[in-house]
Amino acid sequence: MMDIHGKRVAVVVAGAGARGGYEAGALSVLVPRLRAAGYEPTLYVGTSAGAINATLFATFADLPAAEQADRVLKLWRGISVADIYRSPIFTFPAVAAQFVGELVRVPGVRLTHLLDTAPLKKMAQESIDIDRLHQNIREKGLTVAVVATSGANNRSVVFVDRRDGVSVPLSDDERPIDYLGVEMRAEHVLASAAIPALFPAVPVQMQSGTIVEFLDGGLRLNAPLKPALSLGADALVVVATHPMHETVAMSEASGPPPDVDDILVQFLDIVLVDRMVEDLRVLDKVNALVPAQEPAVTASGRRRKNIPYVFVGPQRRETLGHLAMDILRTHPRHSGGLLHRLRELELDVMGHLLAGDGPRRGDLMSFLYFDREFIAESIELGRRDANEAFAGLAPNEVPWCRT
Repeated sequence: MMDIHGKRVAVVVAGAGARGGYEAGALSVLVPRLRAAGYEPTLYVGTSAGAINATLFATFADLPAAEQADRVLKLWRGISVADIYRSPIFTFPAVAAQFVGELVRVPGVRLTHLLDTAPLKKMAQESIDIDRLHQNIREKGLTVAVVATSGANNRSVVFVDRRDGVSVPLSDDERPIDYLGVEMRAEHVLASAAIPALFPAVPVQMQSGTIVEFLDGGLRLNAPLKPALSLGADALVVVATHPMHETVAMSEASGPPPDVDDILVQFLDIVLVDRMVEDLRVLDKVNALVPAQEPAVTASGRRRKNIPYVFVGPQRRETLGHLAMDILRTHPRHSGGLLHRLRELELDVMGHLLAGDGPRRGDLMSFLYFDREFIAESIELGRRDANEAFAGLAPNEVPWCRT
């Protein structure tokens, strides 16, 4: 059996929106267990909320493992909707004016987004200690990569920060993915998390001096397994908010036609889940064919190697959606000042509007449900699922999947 001690272990974190608390909870167990077993992660790759989590864990990688995890969880537990976007009550007039202006073709007027994410920008700049992150990249040999989608050509762009002199991979036109070496800043992470239509695109200055607008990386590459492998990972630790394996019984029973919520949930599955599951299954097939000790060379000359991995996600796709619905239904809001109660009322109204009534009710709204209680419960759920992955193992053992 292959020994990967001393090899490059990559932490790969999928996009998740408000579900990012689940991922932080899972990583708060996974990363300390990895480090205790002698597997020090040296590559952190993420998309959207996953980019935030990957960057935060890399930022605190110089700390003892337990403290590293606690620092990230403290940040997530303190998040509320007021930290993500301004109240639509105050921003609606500007949004309405832009909508009308574009409708009647006023020159230069366009409606590009619905929410003002100035609070998220402020929080990212305050929470991500860029100097500390860069120091860890230099001194600990870390690589940090976040995925965004270019508004110029719709390709996935992986912003990569690694030690000076280490080149980034060539572009992959099959996926399509471009790799750009950068000095990581908050704007790169924010670009990865710019939810289309809701959040504004994030301008990033390229090496040529041109400004390119970027959107959420989950549009094309929600679970960045391919970039992690291209960046030299020998083993993967993958965290997502959907399961890898799930059996859904086929039913021929007639029922009402799908409503808008059902259709949007199915669309999210296609964009966020199906490609990740496909990539992991391909990885399983490659691992079954390639010897553990040495890479194989295909007929085309491409080298393939056995990539052990650990995957943590909920057992069912509807788990986090149902959790959000339970909290929305059973926890009335009475505390805090007037503004605080107003923001919670807005959040509840949004939750009821997006809740849906199908078997995946709450799924859509859970991505935007920046409620402190939901985040706290999601963290504990992530910790539970990660602990279950290590159940029965000694402290120096990791449940690597190879086939």
